[in-house]
Amino acid sequence: MFADYENLAVVVITSLLSGTGVFLLGVRDGRISASLLNLASELFTAVTAGLAGYGVAVSQEWPEGIIFCVVLIASNNGSEILQGLKSRASNVLNLLSVIANGGKGGEK
Repeated sequence: MFADYENLAVVVITSLLSGTGVFLLGVRDGRISASLLNLASELFTAVTAGLAGYGVAVSQEWPEGIIFCVVLIASNNGSEILQGLKSRASNVLNLLSVIANGGKGGEK
C-alpha cells in the first residue's frame, strides 16, 4: 500500500524537477519569459504529463525502472505529450459524434 504512495511521490518530485529544468532552458533559449506564471505553467504541465506517463506504464505492468524512465521522458516533453493526448481525445470525440449521428459525419 505504501509503495504506491512512495512511487507517486517520486513521480511528482521527478516531474517537478523536470518541469523546472524545462522552464530554465526555455528562459535561457528565449522561448519563454522568466515569470512565476510561466514557471507554474511548466510545472503543472510536467506533473500532469509525468502522472499520465506513470498511469500508462503501470497499466501496461512494465518494470519499475522502465516506469520511471517513461515518467522522466513524459515530464521533459510535457507540452508535446499533452498535445498528443488532446489530439487523440479530439479524434475520439469526433468519432463518437459520427457514430451518434448515424454515420453521417455531422451533415445536416
